[in-house]
Amino acid sequence: MAASGATALAALKIGGRVAFERLMRPKARRAEDVPCSPDAITPEWLTAVLCQNVPGAVVIGVVVKPSSAGTHERHQLIISYNEAGRRAGLPGSIFTKSLPSVVTRMIGGFNGTARVEGRFYMQLRPQLEIEAPIAYHAASDRKTFASMLLLEDMVATKSATFCNDRTYVSREMAEDMIDVLAALHARFHGASELATRYPWVASYPRWFTIGAAKMSLEYYTRKAFDAAARVIPASVLAQRDEVWPAATRALAVHDNEPQGLIHSDVHIGNWYRTGAGRMGLCDWQCLARGHWSRDFSYAVTAALTPDDRRKWEKDLLNRYLDRFAELTGARPDFDTSFLRYRQQMVHALLMWTITLCHSPLLPAMQSEKTTLAMIERISTAMADLDALRS
Repeated sequence: MAASGATALAALKIGGRVAFERLMRPKARRAEDVPCSPDAITPEWLTAVLCQNVPGAVVIGVVVKPSSAGTHERHQLIISYNEAGRRAGLPGSIFTKSLPSVVTRMIGGFNGTARVEGRFYMQLRPQLEIEAPIAYHAASDRKTFASMLLLEDMVATKSATFCNDRTYVSREMAEDMIDVLAALHARFHGASELATRYPWVASYPRWFTIGAAKMSLEYYTRKAFDAAARVIPASVLAQRDEVWPAATRALAVHDNEPQGLIHSDVHIGNWYRTGAGRMGLCDWQCLARGHWSRDFSYAVTAALTPDDRRKWEKDLLNRYLDRFAELTGARPDFDTSFLRYRQQMVHALLMWTITLCHSPLLPAMQSEKTTLAMIERISTAMADLDALRS
């Protein structure tokens, strides 16, 4: 009840702020301003944040084009520069991620995920040797919950194709995804600096526990089991009362074994493939400190068809452990790692139960068709490997 009350109060506050912004239409002009929406972006603001290291460069025009909406709204900016900006090769097309509405500000601002993603791109992304977008600027306002992130246009720079639940993930693609995850997890594996230098990266148990309370995750998961019953295997449906205890037990590995940087939301819709055939990872708002098995389990169960997952999962785990060992000097035990893989599946499932059924104050994060497809894949893996008893 306390969490529900806090959510309702936040919604009232945010609703009032968004109404004010739509009436007054404030504009961002200085570098320290946080645009409340893409319509608040001006050439002056873009000059301040994009041209500061290019003497004489000036943005002379910007056109805003809508792209997509979910937990954030995405817009494309077509930017024109003066001669100095053009000579410097400043980006003519970039993408924004912002929170212009009540529902997007509730999920990205109130929960803090937009602020974390911005910090990831500006502070941690430059230290990672993985395929992922770069960011040109990130800003957020903790009072209004507004946020603005300026990102590389991957289609323009790398001829990228973004994946979705209809994307068939081949063995080659799956192996490249595993390599990306191994490189991500190895960079800060067991390093104290991740917690001390970047304290805004929450431990996964803390991230999960706070988010679960804010979003009434246990309650909505029970509703989702009813709504998705037709795609959940009978053995998992029969153990529905074990889902929450299993999720609680699965948190222990994140506290008891060395932590690293984990993405936490590695479903197929957050991957892209470059024109050169490399798999890349985007949408970093669920970043946390945790055990690598969280990402590995989620990626394998959500990206692959059940048949391919059954055939490849052990090979992919061995590949992951080999790559991880090459980068860290330590190879985790296979049997223990396979156990962790089974245990973490329940947390992958919970990312989609809250997507299917959630508070009306939150946005529709994915289509029902996509959501059911993910629930079916993950719960099928749980049934195959008896994950709730692992």
